[in-house]
Amino acid sequence: MAEVQINDGDLTGFKGKVAVITGGSSGIGLAAVQLLVSLGALVVSGDIQAPPATGDFLFVQTDIRSWTDTTKLFKAAKDKHGRVDYVFANAGIGPRANYLGLEVDENGDPKEPNNDTVNTNLNSVVNTATLAAHYMKDQAEGGSIVLMGSSTGLHPVRAVDYSTAKAGVLGFGRSFARLVEVAGLPIRVNTLAPSWTATQVLPDLENLLAAVSQNCQSTAVVARAAAYLMADKSRHGDVIFVCDGNYTEIEKAVLAPAYESIKGDTLSDDAVLAKVMALGG
Repeated sequence: MAEVQINDGDLTGFKGKVAVITGGSSGIGLAAVQLLVSLGALVVSGDIQAPPATGDFLFVQTDIRSWTDTTKLFKAAKDKHGRVDYVFANAGIGPRANYLGLEVDENGDPKEPNNDTVNTNLNSVVNTATLAAHYMKDQAEGGSIVLMGSSTGLHPVRAVDYSTAKAGVLGFGRSFARLVEVAGLPIRVNTLAPSWTATQVLPDLENLLAAVSQNCQSTAVVARAAAYLMADKSRHGDVIFVCDGNYTEIEKAVLAPAYESIKGDTLSDDAVLAKVMALGG
């Protein structure tokens, strides 16, 4: 395992830099807004709900499920500050879908399962990262994108829509990091995979976890990891597991080595894809 220590001295270089954060009005997003503002960043926060208090940052009301709204968020950041240096694709909601108990319509036909969680927790992350790259790729200093995944994307979890979306974020983050690297873009992409955190993903989560003697880390702990991945220019393509206030890098330490051991001496899928694409010139 590759344990990561995050010291105050690691969180530097934010003064005057522009950070766009989605889901910034509550939970981990709000903690990230507060932390980055305290570090001197120029923060632009997008959320469907207004923040609990005003502060030294720009709030843009944003339905992150909407491409148009998300585009407006980035345009607001660019119009106000002239650039985008950091993006934290954080917005998310709890599980919503019931795949074993479909509702029926007035004709008795089954209704499609609720897709809000997949749209919010996966599709909006993909769109946010895509727009981030659009605004960063022509900047000499590039930028840093941090994606909000979850430990639920690493193993089977009965909250199916939630864990599916988070597994998708994990796959997207790992592959998008590879894509920008191959394209030679000055952009770093990293993914967070926090375990139980004191958010409102489930109503009254802290009390529920306390009732079953489960530890629950603070939102500030995860926000600190997001800031660290923005600040540390050596971090690219990493996945940081955050649990009980501890940080562990698992992409290079666990996931990639596991794949290498499984595939043996054969070429990786990405290596084969590169050969296939080369045939087309």
